[in-house]
Amino acid sequence: MTVTAASVKGKIVITISNAGNYRLERKQFDSDDWLVYTASGFAVESEENPAIAITTCDVLDVSNLVEGKLYQYRIVDFDKENPEESDYTTSSLIKCGETTPIGYSFENYHAPEGQWGELVTPDDIRFTYLWGTDFKATNGASYTDAQIRFFINAAVEEIARMLDITIVKRKIRYNAVDRNLKKGTDYDVDEAVYDFKFSKISRYGVIKTRQRPILKLHKLNLLSRYANVKDLKETTIVDKTKGILKLMERPIRPSDRTSGISTAIGIYGNQTINAHLFYAIDYDVGFETSDDVPADLRQTIAKYASVQLLNIIGDGLMSGFSSSSLSMDGLSESFSSTQSATSAYFGARIKEYKDDIDKYIKENKHKFGSMNIGSL
Repeated sequence: MTVTAASVKGKIVITISNAGNYRLERKQFDSDDWLVYTASGFAVESEENPAIAITTCDVLDVSNLVEGKLYQYRIVDFDKENPEESDYTTSSLIKCGETTPIGYSFENYHAPEGQWGELVTPDDIRFTYLWGTDFKATNGASYTDAQIRFFINAAVEEIARMLDITIVKRKIRYNAVDRNLKKGTDYDVDEAVYDFKFSKISRYGVIKTRQRPILKLHKLNLLSRYANVKDLKETTIVDKTKGILKLMERPIRPSDRTSGISTAIGIYGNQTINAHLFYAIDYDVGFETSDDVPADLRQTIAKYASVQLLNIIGDGLMSGFSSSSLSMDGLSESFSSTQSATSAYFGARIKEYKDDIDKYIKENKHKFGSMNIGSL
């Protein structure tokens, strides 16, 4: 089920994908209060002015709207008592009276409450990064917003891989399946525990997480195979950008005789300590919402998506065409494009964008992590 909102001449139309019996609420972007749909429009719910159920798929909002303000809508089952945040279905933000494109480059988009948001919108691509480009092929087919979003989402993952970072917020939990955690609610990625290496910990005193940047560290425990040995979270400094945990408390030594270590190494001796101790880490990575992504990283992702689109759109506009000429009764006309067997129709813009992307990746590759150096 989805909820969408569209602005039409100072009014907003709310569309619900499935008919039902819903409680409808509205909030202005710069306010913390949700108003409820009542017989007199959106207002503060009271005994004299109770909420009414929405049973149609389309609702027209004309109550106390302010031109140019951003609004958001959400619905929940009308009969549900004390609904929680996760029970609601929420729309994206919509600007009242706004019929122009929506996006960060137009300064009229924000991540909706309860959602991560869109790092780049289809309108950003259409009207900013591919300004002046026709999205309609010679056969009349047009590129849809859903198709553009596919390329944007792919670009987010590609740039994240190139920089070795996570962009969209993810909940990382150790051994999540074994702990009976619910995917999508309690965790997004099930990660294995980290090996304990006494020689490395004693010398450097750091743990480098597998994903970065870190948003929040929830748990850092030293485990034996059978028991929790020590909680290290409160004595750990987190380098969020590089994903490094700096342990301020000295590591356990093989000569220590705590009950956890004794249980772990048993009769095999101190030499097996590394194989029987682990670090269990729960943490969140990425950016809190799309609003928190740096502008230069957002632009690089938009350019990467644009390059992929230009390769396809250019072929759709002028597929297999390089040049033509026409002559008749002493008059002649010729036309040549930049397209050939090895050159795309928008080759110049593609090259410019790719150069910008390569430069950004080169300059920022090690911003989020350490440089890997090997020796023989």
